[in-house]
Amino acid sequence: MTPGTVALCPPLPLAPAPDGPDLPDLADALLDDPRLSGVRVLLPAVPDAAPDDDRRTANAHWVAHLAIGLATGGAVAPVLLVLVGAAGELAPALGFSQKASRRAVSGYVLVDAVVPPAESRGGDWPDAPVVFVASPAADPLQANQARLRGWDVVEVPDASAPAIAETLARIVAG
Repeated sequence: MTPGTVALCPPLPLAPAPDGPDLPDLADALLDDPRLSGVRVLLPAVPDAAPDDDRRTANAHWVAHLAIGLATGGAVAPVLLVLVGAAGELAPALGFSQKASRRAVSGYVLVDAVVPPAESRGGDWPDAPVVFVASPAADPLQANQARLRGWDVVEVPDASAPAIAETLARIVAG
């Protein structure tokens, strides 16, 4: 997975906050890693959901705002999409948004994430390799779903920014 950009996707609105890494700290750790020299790291901002948004609408806005954030943030293709917690279920939609923007995706990294439901994937996803990163806090059923789909599952000692950054750097460099 050799990306031009690593995109750290913020948590989903209206979902419980994940116990994953602090994303600004993760971005800093990635930027400091010499193995990622020349790779852009983006942490696009996504506004909070509107008070009257239901979950479906909030999720659609999340995907749209991320797509806009990657376009205006100067994402260089191919993009490695990193999703934490509940955001993992929207990996196909986010990937399709990048395809619509004519920006290739080099891969998906799901950190302690919800695996996208099979019916949401269609026949075109995954369109790039998927790696599931599992800390001790990961739902074992989600990690098992990733294994059953043939995805690489990488176990980490914890979901701290340094542990996840080290894993991401190995994935990118590997």
